[in-house]
Amino acid sequence: MAILEFKCIECGERFDELVNASNRDKLECPKCKSKEIKQIYEGKCNSLGSTSGKSSSCSSGNCGGCSGCH
Repeated sequence: MAILEFKCIECGERFDELVNASNRDKLECPKCKSKEIKQIYEGKCNSLGSTSGKSSSCSSGNCGGCSGCH
């Protein structure tokens, strides 16, 4: 399971969702209920428990190879 960020194609709403393999196809926009959504990839760390938005092991905002974020 992972918390991922999505954006609704219909209304532009951005939202986070706890996703696993069984519910990924059932996701919908919480604002307009559209199923036309896409996952947002921003190249930043989103480690749980971090208040800065990045893992404590990251030295920058871009952590493609950061083990603390994956």
